[in-house]
Amino acid sequence: MTREMEIEILMEDRCTKSEAEKHLKNGTIIFDDFEENFDKYMEEWKYLAEDEEEYTKMVEGYKKMIKTGIPVTDWGVVKKDGKTYYIMYVL
Repeated sequence: MTREMEIEILMEDRCTKSEAEKHLKNGTIIFDDFEENFDKYMEEWKYLAEDEEEYTKMVEGYKKMIKTGIPVTDWGVVKKDGKTYYIMYVL
């Protein structure tokens, strides 16, 4: 994905162009394969949870985000040109 496309997606999530550029500079990630590789991402991020209960809650939160289109904290969801993009903001 090009930088220009990433900026467009962030602007669809109510960022100005300068805010979008700042988010990208700070490490914000835009996923175009989050749903397709969900299990892989959850396995990679398992270390973020302190225990199995917290991990289960984390996974359920992301599943709900996919199902409803309502982002979890510090995330964004953008539908553009028939594709859904998931944005993990780094603040």
